[in-house]
Amino acid sequence: MTTMTAYRLVQWQAAAQFREVPVPVPGAGEVLVRTDAVGLCHSDLLLQDAPAGAWPFAPPFTLGHEVAGTVAALGPPVSSQSSSVLREGDAVLLSCVHSCGLCERCVRGQENYCALSLRFTTRGVGLDGGLAEYVVAPAREAVRLRSLTPRQAAVLSDAGATAYHAVRCSLAKLPPGSTALVIGAGGLGGFAIQHLRLLSRVRVIAVDTAAHRLEFARELGADELLTSDGSTAARIRELTGGEGCAAVFDFVGTDDTLALSLASAAAAGRITVCGAAGGQVAAGWGRLPGGCELVVSYGHTLSDIRDVVALAEQGAFRIETEDFPFAQVADAYERLRSGALSSRALITMH
Repeated sequence: MTTMTAYRLVQWQAAAQFREVPVPVPGAGEVLVRTDAVGLCHSDLLLQDAPAGAWPFAPPFTLGHEVAGTVAALGPPVSSQSSSVLREGDAVLLSCVHSCGLCERCVRGQENYCALSLRFTTRGVGLDGGLAEYVVAPAREAVRLRSLTPRQAAVLSDAGATAYHAVRCSLAKLPPGSTALVIGAGGLGGFAIQHLRLLSRVRVIAVDTAAHRLEFARELGADELLTSDGSTAARIRELTGGEGCAAVFDFVGTDDTLALSLASAAAAGRITVCGAAGGQVAAGWGRLPGGCELVVSYGHTLSDIRDVVALAEQGAFRIETEDFPFAQVADAYERLRSGALSSRALITMH
């Protein structure tokens, strides 16, 4: 086989299209992965809606950054003696974070803040991603799966591991009995609720605009459910005795959700913004609670994604998806855009 069908963004502010493209060849330090499953993300919609110049790259490229599959071929330097210990036939999950592996931040285990990563360019975002039969990736960014199947693991690549990173980095702010707020109870938020239950002993408040996502958040362990409206911040203050939340996780990132984050945070707390909806908020004296940290969290480290895979293989949390065949990827994106999904959309390739 020399060509394959791929779902590609071919121009800005337009829906992606099926196109025939060459099968990629793995280069030095890379693996060729036969794609089995791909999770869909709201950032895919942001890419399709974006005007020219909004991102530091240009179409065409294949979408899909939550990718799991099977190693089909190894690039020349990748062997059984490599640090990845990958072999043809291994089931793997590809990290959604693309990094150089050589810079000071990478050496320190901060791959998500590598200069290469911070260009917001990875598989499915500027580079060819997983919505095709094959994709190439650096071997160091492939995590071998043992008991998980690629279909089970795919959404851990971004939603599971990014939420884990946000929660892990906030644990120092979450003593037992404190309150955490999760804004946006969809794919990432659902994982964040479960990670909070797993890693801390806190009360979790979930906020969303959709009743079905809030009910799903209850199933995943949220203690309090609030529909987002003009009274939400006051209700949160009431639930916390006026103190606010020790940690706030914004998985939406609009002007409104950022304003809610600031209004809901406790003094000496932490606000973590993961949502990429492009909102802005003024932060300064009298606007941000005293001693409160405001952090923009991007992706996850390779250590994080390995931890998440290990926890999932122990059955520590639920992985819930709504599955669609590759031929229906456009329909899946429309379901995602409409807000009709409770969990992560998953494209099954075969």
